[in-house]
Amino acid sequence: MADMVFRCIQEMDIDNRMTLYQHIVLSGGSTMYPGLPSRLEKEIQDRYLDTVLKGNKDGLKKLRLRIEDPPRRKHMVYLGGAVLAGIMKDAPEFWINREDYLEEGIGCLNKMSQA
Repeated sequence: MADMVFRCIQEMDIDNRMTLYQHIVLSGGSTMYPGLPSRLEKEIQDRYLDTVLKGNKDGLKKLRLRIEDPPRRKHMVYLGGAVLAGIMKDAPEFWINREDYLEEGIGCLNKMSQA
């Protein structure tokens, strides 16, 4: 997971990277494992030290890495989906109806991604 987070942030515009490192938010039930936030922080920091700083530990002072692990993170994915559904309830282009799904199956999602 640390490698994936690190790669995603490093692929962003250089002006936004530090902000992203300061706001890594864990959500979902699989983030509830004991010690996950601290392990993730250490692994990202180690990867940053090796890859970006080339071993220069003095540069770590500028990296203000923050892993946010809210207590309700177990249900945050569901809550976010529920909020989005509420916002988009009156936008028919956001939804797939039963008939389209039965006719086209998962392929009906491709049309939505092209819109």
